[in-house]
Formats: sequence, structure tokens, C-alpha cells
Amino acid sequence: MNSKLKQLKQSEEAKVFNLADWRKNRLHALTLPSGLQVQVRDVTLTDLMMTGKLPAAFVEMAEDANKQGANAVDMKKLVANGAEFRLMLDALAEIALVSPRIGAVADDEHVTLDELPNDDKMAIFNFVNREVEQIKSFREGQSEPVAVV
Repeated sequence: MNSKLKQLKQSEEAKVFNLADWRKNRLHALTLPSGLQVQVRDVTLTDLMMTGKLPAAFVEMAEDANKQGANAVDMKKLVANGAEFRLMLDALAEIALVSPRIGAVADDEHVTLDELPNDDKMAIFNFVNREVEQIKSFREGQSEPVAVV
């Protein structure tokens, strides 16, 4: 029985270690264009959809970009839906920023959405979408013939 208790304890310790690793791997240090150093977490499209602030036009643009590559975002649609896109950027910043946190009042631990420049919000957006860029280069190479081994 002592052996079983030892195994159980080791299993519990492994879970804690795995949880700590999982949390650590979701966090990334990033320096924004304004020079602010932040810590961000990975955010999925589902996370963003659950905020209720993902504009329908953006969903269409994301589908097009997914089918045609990241550079396929229609800038005319983006400009036409600028106000909605800004709401989405704000929601993304609120979800992604771990440190400093977004707050209603600026203090030593919080930044407000109004004081965070749009270029910084776009940098967070681009970082969160970094995997789309990696897939794009893979897709571009697919149209080339495979070399003979």
C-alpha cells in the first residue's frame, strides 16, 4: 500500500508540474511599438468569439485569409468596418494582456485601453496571429513542384 501512495503522490506532483509548464508555455514576452514591455497569452479565435465582440465582417475576412493566405485580408473591408475592428482589437488586448492588465483606471499595474496606442494593439493582434504567417509560407511553397530526391 505504501507503494501505491507513493505512486499517487508522484502522479499529483506530475500534474502540478504539467500545469505549471502549460501556463508558462502560453505566456510570451513582447515589446510593443511604443516601447512598453508586456506579457501576453495566446488567444484563439474561439476565445475572441466568446467575448461577443468579433464583428461578422471580420469572420468573413478571417475565412478568406485562411483560404487564401494571411495577405488576402481585404483592406477595403477592413477600412469599411474600422469601428468594429477597433472593438475587436480592444477585446483582444483585454484577453491577451497578462501584464500589465487592462484596467478602468491607469495605475502601476494597469493600462487603459484608451492610453494603449492602436499600433500596440495591432502588434498584439499580429503576434497572436503569428501562426497564420507561418502557414502562409508553407502554402506558398506548395505550388512549387517537389524536387526529385
